[in-house]
Amino acid sequence: MSSHIHILSTKNDRLQHTDVDVPHFTDDDHNFVRGAFHTIDRPYDKLDPWGAIDFLHHKIGSTHVAHHFDSTIPHYKAQAATDAIKENFPEIYLYDPTPIPEALWRVCKGCAAVEKRGDYYIWNNEDVKEELLEV
Repeated sequence: MSSHIHILSTKNDRLQHTDVDVPHFTDDDHNFVRGAFHTIDRPYDKLDPWGAIDFLHHKIGSTHVAHHFDSTIPHYKAQAATDAIKENFPEIYLYDPTPIPEALWRVCKGCAAVEKRGDYYIWNNEDVKEELLEV
């Protein structure tokens, strides 16, 4: 059972903090707000049409950005916080409705190494077929 929980938490962690177009920052460029806005909310709905995973995980997949803004927000207030973030920062809020298995495949294929481009480190996914990177 513990290995199953570890696999789920690792998958969730990777998908909430990683995608092919999410940059990495140097210590000089990173700050709390920038880090929070480069977290990705991902719903479980296609994987979990009855809502059991969302219920058992307190909607952490689809309210993770709010968690990074303030980790003291209780799970029962996270949706309201997420709605406020989406409403006030629609141009920079990251949400990806790609089904979890497809998103995991895209991230595993396209997020293996970073390279410096300007002031940021970007995933080097040149050798990955374009259709694997599309949402």
